[in-house]
Amino acid sequence: MSALITIRLDDEPLQLPRFSSLADLMTQLQRAPDSAATALNGQFVARHARPTAILKDGDQVLLFKPIVGG
Repeated sequence: MSALITIRLDDEPLQLPRFSSLADLMTQLQRAPDSAATALNGQFVARHARPTAILKDGDQVLLFKPIVGG
């Protein structure tokens, strides 16, 4: 079993250590937690849920500008 997985980040392949979370990904990318909203396999993931959103090989991750206001 490989120690790395490959995800698609904004449609580009990216290798990460197995058992990385969305929070780990944001740290690796040197992005502040509030600098982007996240989606995993087409489903929005709230900032507080990122540490428990464990990435798997082949997952699709999107980072996008958060929408604020009302």
